[in-house]
Amino acid sequence: MTATDPPVFEFDHLSPQYAAEPMAVNRAMREQCPVVWTEAHSGFWVTATYAETFAAGRDPATYSSKKGRHAGLDHTGVVIPALPSMHLLPVEVDPPELRAYRKVMNPAFSPQAVARLLPDVERFTTWCVDQVIASGAIDFVDDLATPVPAMTTLLIVGLPPEDWPQHAKAFHGLVSHVPGTPGHDEAITAIAAIDRSVFDEIADRRAHPRDDLLTMLTQADIDGRPLTDEEVAAIVATTLGGGVDTTTALLANAFSYLGEHPEHRDRIAEDDAYLNSFCEEMLRYYSPVQGFARTVTEDTDLGGCPLGRGDRIFLNWSAANHDPAEFARPEEVVPDRSPNRHAAFGIGPHRCIGAPVARAEFGIVVREVLRRMPDYTLAPGAEHYTNIGTVNGWHHLPARFTPGSPVGGAA
Repeated sequence: MTATDPPVFEFDHLSPQYAAEPMAVNRAMREQCPVVWTEAHSGFWVTATYAETFAAGRDPATYSSKKGRHAGLDHTGVVIPALPSMHLLPVEVDPPELRAYRKVMNPAFSPQAVARLLPDVERFTTWCVDQVIASGAIDFVDDLATPVPAMTTLLIVGLPPEDWPQHAKAFHGLVSHVPGTPGHDEAITAIAAIDRSVFDEIADRRAHPRDDLLTMLTQADIDGRPLTDEEVAAIVATTLGGGVDTTTALLANAFSYLGEHPEHRDRIAEDDAYLNSFCEEMLRYYSPVQGFARTVTEDTDLGGCPLGRGDRIFLNWSAANHDPAEFARPEEVVPDRSPNRHAAFGIGPHRCIGAPVARAEFGIVVREVLRRMPDYTLAPGAEHYTNIGTVNGWHHLPARFTPGSPVGGAA
């Protein structure tokens, strides 16, 4: 920090204060400077505007996602504070290495793969709704928005979908609890146990290939060499974390919004184009993933702020998504907003590979709810995360509705 640096801004993405009013915090930060410095977590920069977030996200050479020591510089990955026990592949590598990993993974997330997945997502959704439909009560988080994405992600990876509770509990715990707390420590322990079981699956796929992501990874070559077991396990862990919690947050926020604004329900249920634009607006407005960090690889300038080699910077997708320079009425939900160039899936080469799956899950689950419990009302007991620094999610979102009948179908 020098005398020419902008004033320090009190920003802590893991704090309850930020979770309570993220838009207000981001607005105040953006009004002060396009890039600010915070003393939280040993100090880091934060982008506050769309333009600066976009510029940094598109420049992986200067703003690196790597983890480990590279070219004499310590990189600590995409999370602040760092998670020393986890290496998020391929999120925590840069091009050209990133492109090699993504090439291996792309077939599992291609349009054709997503199309083949849709009947399973529908089956999972029907089954989950069937479990509660006669009762007239649902917790959108526990009963629907958690199990459907979790089962779908396990199916993609090649793990038993019925094991979704243990995976969901571990990854929800990782993002909803602050590092250093008992809940976060328990989640790390649970994820380590999942990792150990994945190594057994890796050995099985090397010997007995199937039609799943685990097989793709174990049979693939990168630059003429096979992926190591450690690399495969790290990619699986990242895929599970990305698929289990983020779509849950997106769905829960959408059901919360529709609970308070039921006037949109009929059109969403009847108009696919409107449903699709509503999904994009939920992504923009709530930003399920608030942002990711980078390591500055050389002295540079961003938004008039001097950044030094080795500095950490948080690319704030949420702040970018509410920047009035990019979005008209940014702090309002506009269900048919167009264009909507939000940053909810990230910006640049690290843009989320699972975005098509998340959009497909959103459409299927929202349609099913509006078809089978169209009159739902939110009930007491809603509990939002008090730490949204990684994922802007919910612990519980209860609702009541007119009871119906199960339609059958096994999951």
